[in-house]
Amino acid sequence: MLRGIILVLAMLSANTPEEAILDTWSAIQDGSPSTFLSTLSPACSENILQMCGEYLETMKTLTPAELGELFASFRLEAAPNEINFWNSTAVLEMLISSPGHYQTINSSSIAIDSIQSAESTAMAFITINMPNNESATLELPLTASSLGWHTAGLESIAETILNSAISN
Repeated sequence: MLRGIILVLAMLSANTPEEAILDTWSAIQDGSPSTFLSTLSPACSENILQMCGEYLETMKTLTPAELGELFASFRLEAAPNEINFWNSTAVLEMLISSPGHYQTINSSSIAIDSIQSAESTAMAFITINMPNNESATLELPLTASSLGWHTAGLESIAETILNSAISN
């Protein structure tokens, strides 16, 4: 079983910084929280799950009507009392696989503008071209380990998405 886990982790690891970014983008497009988290550095993955857990605690303080509005903003069909069974991964899944976000992500494209790499770190400069001719330029750090390259530094993006979702 341990060998199988190591094999799966090795298969999910990118050999280059470019592959790490593309693996993360692909995981976001697939809407799979577990695949997405596996493309991130361990610290980034842990921090995002912690933020999602904190967000879940905030969601649990909302009234059923407020939760209904939140779910509607994500275009999710969920009953307010369902969050009693949620965990951090469920919140992440809500963020990356809701129909509205799924449509936006799949209508967007990513371009890796450049990569500046050092021994075990790199910085990727990417542009995401979204529908309606909007674009966003991001700088994403990457880290290397014995298992390959992983995307890092997505915490601030996740926090912005979480905060804007609950305030709308």
